[in-house]
Amino acid sequence: MARPLRVKKVHPSSPIETAAVRILGTRLKEFYSHWPDPRRTPDAAQLHNLRISGKRLRYSAEGLRDLYPDRLALLIDLLKRGQDLLGVMQDCETQRMAVEREIATLRRRDAQQTELSVLERLALDYRQRQALLLEQFREIWLGMTIPEFRKSLRAMIARPGQIRPRKPASEEAGAPPSTPLHLVTRD
Repeated sequence: MARPLRVKKVHPSSPIETAAVRILGTRLKEFYSHWPDPRRTPDAAQLHNLRISGKRLRYSAEGLRDLYPDRLALLIDLLKRGQDLLGVMQDCETQRMAVEREIATLRRRDAQQTELSVLERLALDYRQRQALLLEQFREIWLGMTIPEFRKSLRAMIARPGQIRPRKPASEEAGAPPSTPLHLVTRD
């Protein structure tokens, strides 16, 4: 698994806006480093590292979204969709490898051809599903690697906005506002 890039020059005394810019900038750099040329087909390790880095970026973006009102939603949605596709691809890879191990075992035991052909077809189905999922992910990735998109991401994270207080869930759902809580102080 790819190690995360270290976020530099962030201290507990740093303003939150400065920390947010450095964290998201580092996570973006890390994310894009795993598949630098979208015209080439990545290997399994690159895809795995991309998925893990995408999780780091997504979790950072979700944690800092209050600093970027209405600006991180598209990135978060793209990351979620990409992670879903890459996760299913990984599941297919794991299942295909297990089936291929079973095929090898059965061949050593001189199994009947009918058993082998069913398992070979299953392994082929997993391989085809992986290829389809990779093409779906590649479409997302091609969009995310367009220079204008990357430039807009960098520009966006360089300018965090004001933190907006979140409404209670009941107000967001259209329910009447709840009774405000009062702070109690000791004398």
